Amino acid sequence: MHKIGTMMEKQINQTEETRLLVELGNQLRDAGFHSGNSCIITIGPEWSSIVGQYLRHRLGGNGKICDGFSVDIPEGIWDERYQYGLQQAFTGAMPILRMKTPILVKSHVLHGENYRRITEWMRKYLAFDKKIITLALYENLESGFKSDFVGEYYGDEELKFWWQ
Repeated sequence: MHKIGTMMEKQINQTEETRLLVELGNQLRDAGFHSGNSCIITIGPEWSSIVGQYLRHRLGGNGKICDGFSVDIPEGIWDERYQYGLQQAFTGAMPILRMKTPILVKSHVLHGENYRRITEWMRKYLAFDKKIITLALYENLESGFKSDFVGEYYGDEELKFWWQ
């Protein structure tokens, strides 16, 4: 860890990221998720695309990658334009989501507002009444939203990934 001002920085190297991806992929498979019953939805691809792509391949089988798509989420912005973008992304995927469990994935969850808003939005505007699975490579201990699958919890640190 390195110190930035008063906050500690947690360095995440490629080996550590890969280790957590493998563990989470195995946990999902052990829980019965696979390409025949799951759809990976990558939230914030600018940060989370590695997580989403790895899990799509890991849950795949018989030469088929797991269905999936990404939703761009500007941090802290929840306006009509963004919600329209959500509607566009999810509308095309609804035939798949009617048959498969959505697994929302992020590289890290700080406070959980994005997951809370998206799951509430799915229930309200898509009338989605099935289980929505959430996964975070890293989740802050203070997050108000608790993901179903978490690679590692972190505290009062600023995360710094190897690719930044």
